[in-house]
Amino acid sequence: MHADFASRIPAWPRFEEADEAALIDVLRSRRWWRGNGDVGDRFETAFADFLDIRHVRAVSHGTAALELALAALGIGAGDEVIVPATTFIATASAVLRLGAWPIPVDVEPDTLNMDVALIEAAIGPRTRAIVPVHMAGQAAEMLEIMAIARRHGLSVVEDAAHAHGARAFGQALGTIGDAAIFSFQSGKLMTCGEGGALVTNRADVAAVSFALHSCGRPKGDTDYRHVMPATNMRLTELQTALLLGQLRRLPDEMARRDLMAPFFETRLAEAGLRPLATRPYVERHGRYMVLAWFDPADFGGRDAGVLSAELRAMGIPAFRCFPPVHRTGMFAPNALEKLASVAGSRPDYASLPTPVADAAAGSVIWFSHTLLLGDETLLADIAAAIASLRTGAPANAAPARSAVPA
Repeated sequence: MHADFASRIPAWPRFEEADEAALIDVLRSRRWWRGNGDVGDRFETAFADFLDIRHVRAVSHGTAALELALAALGIGAGDEVIVPATTFIATASAVLRLGAWPIPVDVEPDTLNMDVALIEAAIGPRTRAIVPVHMAGQAAEMLEIMAIARRHGLSVVEDAAHAHGARAFGQALGTIGDAAIFSFQSGKLMTCGEGGALVTNRADVAAVSFALHSCGRPKGDTDYRHVMPATNMRLTELQTALLLGQLRRLPDEMARRDLMAPFFETRLAEAGLRPLATRPYVERHGRYMVLAWFDPADFGGRDAGVLSAELRAMGIPAFRCFPPVHRTGMFAPNALEKLASVAGSRPDYASLPTPVADAAAGSVIWFSHTLLLGDETLLADIAAAIASLRTGAPANAAPARSAVPA
C-alpha cells in the first residue's frame, strides 16, 4: 500500500474565482472593518435565512462565540454548566473563562453525544445552563434536553460547531436552544480560517451579545458609549466575504457527503471498525467527521493515538477521539486554584465517572469530512489500508466488539 493518499484527497478549504473577486472587492473598498462595511451584515442575513433563525452575530472564532452566548445568558462566576465529557476543549474552557464550572456528563457509546439519562443527576443548586454538542454533525437529543432544561429553569446553548446545515426534529440544528454557536475554523464545513457565530431567536440575547462582542458599545454607537465591560470579538469584512462563498457551496457539498458516507462506513466496518450509528430523529447529518470504534487488540495493541498517527503517515486525515475534557491538564487542581478563589468550591473532577468518554479516548478514531468529497475508489483504498494494519483477525472478518457495549 503506497502512502500517496494526500495527493488523492480533495483539497480543503475550497475556493473559486468568485471568492477571489469578493476578496478583491473588499480589499479595494478599503472597508475591511465590520464597523464601516456591509459584507458582514450580508453574511449574517444570509446565514440567518439559511438556518431560519432571527439573529446571527459573526465573531472572531467559535470559542469566542461560546463565551459570548454564555455571557449573554448571564452565566458568571460560581455558576455550573453541564457539558459532554467528549468534546473539543473549547466547550468546557469557555465556561471556565467566565469563572463558572463545567460539569462533564458521560456520552452515549453509539453517538458520543451527551447521555440525556445522566443529565438530571448532574444538576445542582449552582447549575445554570446545559451545552449539548452535536458531535460530528449528528443531533443531540434536543427535545429531551430542552424538556429537562425547562423543568429546572436552565438555559440551553447548542454547540453546533460540527453541524452546519444539519437538521433534526423539523429544524436546523442551532435553532432549538436559547442560543447556539457555529465555528468557521479552517477544518470546519464552512470556514474563513478562523471565525464563528452566535445565533438565537431571542431578541434580548441578540441585543446583549452585540455590546459584549464590540467593546461594550451598543449597535450604532459613534459616541464611545461603553455600557458594559466587554472585549472585541468582531469578524472582519474579508473573512465574511469568504463565508458568503462557503455558504453558497454548502448544500452541494452536503449532498456529496451524504452520498459517500454510507459507502465509507460500510468499508470501515469490513476493515474491522465500528462506525457510530445515526439516530432515527436525524433528518440531515452534518458529517463533519466519520467516527468509529475499534478494538486495539485487533490492531496489534495500537490505541487511537498510535493508529491514527500511522494513518496520517500514509496521508489519511485520521485523528484520535477527543480526550474527556476533565482528564486534560486544564482541569488539574493546581490549574484551577485561582478560579476556585473566585468561583467557590471546585468540583471533584478526578472522581467523575465517564467510562464511555474514557474508553473513546483510546478506542475511537475520526476521519475528516474531506474524504467524503472524494470517490468510492479512494474510500475503498483507505479502508483497505486500515485493514492492512489489523492483526487480531482477518481483514474480511466481522467487525470486532468495542470495548464499550453498544
